[in-house]
Amino acid sequence: MAGVVILVLAAGFFWWAFLAPAGTVFQLYDRDREQVVLSVPVKAGDKLSLEIEHSFEHIPWYEYYTVTEDLQFNLDAIAVAGYGAGIPAEMDVPTHIEDGLVWMEEINSVFPRFSWITSARYMKVFTLNEEEIFDFRTLPDASRIRGEIIEKRGYLSDV
Repeated sequence: MAGVVILVLAAGFFWWAFLAPAGTVFQLYDRDREQVVLSVPVKAGDKLSLEIEHSFEHIPWYEYYTVTEDLQFNLDAIAVAGYGAGIPAEMDVPTHIEDGLVWMEEINSVFPRFSWITSARYMKVFTLNEEEIFDFRTLPDASRIRGEIIEKRGYLSDV
């Protein structure tokens, strides 16, 4: 009987440690160094934003995303300090000017993940629900970064 109890407890611990649903995290992964550089809890409805400097005009560029129910990234809006090379001026979305920025809203483009080659000068910060969670300038220039939402399994597991 004691053997059965031990077996049941061991199976329960194994399930909890490695198989039980343990939530979701937003993860930035450095593909060159093969390491996670950021992992934070995230859920559907959370707001993410990216601040960059447009590399040709050297003007601020902001992207605003919402985490979807199926744990992807919906591009809600872009705010940029003007139009020029590489800036999507042709989108058929509501557009207005506010505080010197051109706002393009209701974009609704969905991305399953992000893939970036970073710039130590032009990529700035990433925020989650208006709180800064990562500064891209801390990475080596031209880092190959993947951003995605990972469903964690098990409370002692890496994934």
